[in-house]
Amino acid sequence: MTDEKVAKQSALAVPPYLSFKTFKGFVDGLKVGIPTRIDRTVLSSMSGASQSQLMAALRYLGLVSDKALTTEKLSSLVNSEGVEYQRILSAILKEGYPFLFHDFDLLRATTGQIEDAFRKAGASGETIRKCVAFFLAAARSASLAVSPHIKTSSVTRAASNRPKKPSGSNGGTEVKNLGYNSPPPTPPPPT
Repeated sequence: MTDEKVAKQSALAVPPYLSFKTFKGFVDGLKVGIPTRIDRTVLSSMSGASQSQLMAALRYLGLVSDKALTTEKLSSLVNSEGVEYQRILSAILKEGYPFLFHDFDLLRATTGQIEDAFRKAGASGETIRKCVAFFLAAARSASLAVSPHIKTSSVTRAASNRPKKPSGSNGGTEVKNLGYNSPPPTPPPPT
């Protein structure tokens, strides 16, 4: 891949940052038939945010065109299994993540180095952690060798606005039954 193509890809979009499980589930779901176009009607069972993230991932990886038309790459991935699936997914990842496969030592890199690579590719904040998580799960699925020094991303998550759980002997996990949707009490046995 030429440097020009690498620069163009990096300028176009942020690498995928949805759950790889969601991505894989979608791909597996297409085994019943691949539509000519992936649009929101095909993704109706997903939330709007998941739909957007999946569409961005499909475009980034070249599995759909800019107009959401399915590509031969998607068809090959959907219709493959086992070692063939790993080979096809590996090729898709190598083409989709040129910044990790050209002038980057994926076999010896650290978590910080891969985070920096995703930052240079356009990701920022919490999205970096999600990009790394997606890539690592995809690499595992493709049986790609990755440095043992790359762990789940250490990018700090933003503090939650949710109130803290009360502390107690069970760590605040006690659930009180308020009687909603509870079965009626069992009557005592006759005496």
